[in-house]
Amino acid sequence: MKLVRLLLLILVSINCNANRKVEKAIPPMAPIFPFVNKDIDKFNSVFRDSNEIPMLLYENEHHYYPIQYTQIALHYYANYVETKNPKSKASFLKIAKFIKENIVYIDDFAVLQYDFIVKPYKLKPPCGSAMSQGFGIGVMIEAYSLTKAKIYLDIANKMVKSFGATIEKGGVQSLWGNSIYYEEYADPNSHVLNGYMFSLSGLYYSYKTTGNKEAKKYFDIGIDSLKAKINEYDAAFTSYYSKVNYDQPAYASAINDDPDHYHELEIYQLLTLFVWTKESIFKEYAHKFLKYDTEKVTDFYNVNKFIKIEASSSIEPINYGVDKLDDGLWSYGNYWSTNQKGTDLTIKFNAFNSISSHVVSEEAEVKDIEAITFYAISEDSSPRNFEVYYLDKNNNWTKYCEAYQLRKRCRNYYKTDNFETFIDTYYFPSIIYAKELRIKFLDFRNDEMVALREINVYFDRTKELDFIEQKAKKNNPLK
Repeated sequence: MKLVRLLLLILVSINCNANRKVEKAIPPMAPIFPFVNKDIDKFNSVFRDSNEIPMLLYENEHHYYPIQYTQIALHYYANYVETKNPKSKASFLKIAKFIKENIVYIDDFAVLQYDFIVKPYKLKPPCGSAMSQGFGIGVMIEAYSLTKAKIYLDIANKMVKSFGATIEKGGVQSLWGNSIYYEEYADPNSHVLNGYMFSLSGLYYSYKTTGNKEAKKYFDIGIDSLKAKINEYDAAFTSYYSKVNYDQPAYASAINDDPDHYHELEIYQLLTLFVWTKESIFKEYAHKFLKYDTEKVTDFYNVNKFIKIEASSSIEPINYGVDKLDDGLWSYGNYWSTNQKGTDLTIKFNAFNSISSHVVSEEAEVKDIEAITFYAISEDSSPRNFEVYYLDKNNNWTKYCEAYQLRKRCRNYYKTDNFETFIDTYYFPSIIYAKELRIKFLDFRNDEMVALREINVYFDRTKELDFIEQKAKKNNPLK
């Protein structure tokens, strides 16, 4: 009996030491969660219930939506860490307490659920979300660091376990080919990219702050899956938001007043994953997606891709002028057009020199140009026969080729409400080194005009990429 008691004491001592080791790994104040900041003013208009818990207005009804209230909680915590505002701390702890009281336990894991259908996904409520699970893990660890109430750490660890359970069993995991995938929406075929990467950040946060090895295991599985599947998100002119294709492809840059927002978010997330893992494929695709990006990368710097675009002829230059060609609104809105054969469209490329002060030289910078994309308002207003000229570093204009010599890589179509867009990407036979590019439209199709919502040119953007990567490193709370 004495031997049994001794063994029991040893086991208890080992377990206690293990628990103390996990708790000790969390600093007195947990680091700010990745991808959030102290800006809480943007949530001022969000509806709250009587206990000040945020609710989502969706199809004229208010719902408790885990993706929303966990993300808001993370921002409150970030604000408290940065400002020590007691109101932010109180608001954070209210949401943390709400999570604690509403978490659903299934088998050996815990999950936040919601009970309504989000279109266009094929859901069977109540269901969970890998994105809110990732965010929720962060909230629970932060709540533990503030309160030292072990229930929060226990919930965080049980939420990690949900990444090992399939959607059918109440978890967040699906199978995409041979790859395990963590779904933002409980639709096994949806595969939302930004939500997937947000979920990985929750697993990484758990591992880095608590030493949770199970979180590291699921993070590594997720990284391997993303390495295998990231090519699936390359739409050849933008990236895909998800793989949902019930009506038309879900592009990451096609909607809202800031249509490139999700596309640019994916670039930043990929670079953050590169900072964490050093997996070069993530930086490779971040660069590719950055080349596809139109206008300016608004979340990171205010430098336009082009200094200016000029046209020798426009049908209606005031309301349908060349300013429409680089405003980022390629899937809807006004457009530029010409009905004059021989019209020249000249693009002058911006330099990327003094990004810290956002001072850019008016002198055009030589770019190594790979391709050009036209976004036409109809199939017949898409350019047909045209010539390509370039201005070299010595300010000499040279004819490069004609349209028939270019390789058309893709033709895409998209419809936003009543707006149609026909997207054609042409790759050049070899790299052009040019300060300016000129397209001369020689004739037209049946519409007897060229009418473009947007124009894009692909060239090396390593300097911008490195700048964003440095931001990712600087903003990385998980050293």
